[in-house]
Amino acid sequence: MKVLVIGPGGVGGYLAYRLKKCGNFVSVIGSKGMVRKLKVKDVEKIEEIEFNTIEDKYDIVFVTTKSYHLDDVIKILPNFIKKDSIIVPILNGVGHFDKFSNFNIKKACIYILSNKENGIIHKKTPLFYLCIEDDEKIKEIFKNCSDFKIKFSKNIDKDIWEKYLFISTFATLQSFYSKPTGWIMKNKRDEVEKFLDEVIKIAAYYGIDLRDKKEKVIKQALNIPFESKMSMQIDYELGNPTEVDNITGFLAKKSEFINFFYERLKNFQG
Repeated sequence: MKVLVIGPGGVGGYLAYRLKKCGNFVSVIGSKGMVRKLKVKDVEKIEEIEFNTIEDKYDIVFVTTKSYHLDDVIKILPNFIKKDSIIVPILNGVGHFDKFSNFNIKKACIYILSNKENGIIHKKTPLFYLCIEDDEKIKEIFKNCSDFKIKFSKNIDKDIWEKYLFISTFATLQSFYSKPTGWIMKNKRDEVEKFLDEVIKIAAYYGIDLRDKKEKVIKQALNIPFESKMSMQIDYELGNPTEVDNITGFLAKKSEFINFFYERLKNFQG
């Protein structure tokens, strides 16, 4: 089977690298077109990987762009898919899936601390955990990835909301205060807990019960490196476009508490 990855940033670049290492036919498209090679730093190990040239049609397409590029990506998707092709969006948030209503999609989320720095994909910790909707065709491309930590999920919506519970809280608060995870947990623990409570309430509105996940998220935050930053905070610091609408704005519609941060972050973005 042939795999296409659109968006070779910290997530997509690393995923493409690992899928190619597993022996798959993998092509990659970035903002400037086809990507033939990527340099990847997996914690401390550095390796360059070469991808396949672009072809017309693919069996599975992973969309790993930032949400603000999504409309442009969806316009080009028909050029690369067949009638039975599967699209796997791996983006931050939950509000973007409606944009894929005309495609055959399988949902997914990923836990990874990885950024693209000076053209190098840098995965900074051993953490890698992919939750993906159970599907035999998708299982096929991972069959030789024995060292992957993968969950083929029967309840992917809950898995995605659980990830969203973490990332929406810390991406928002880190961006607002321009401080890393450790500082947020040390100095704004009350706001972290309030934010988590608000997201749990909103998830319940969509039929997702996350009440037992709050303490797990807090434990995760306490266990990752003190200086860890979400990609949204990094984008704010660099003056780049951000995913604030997809990550924070979706929740702000249903929470005055979250809307306080959203409105101010929108102003920061200018």
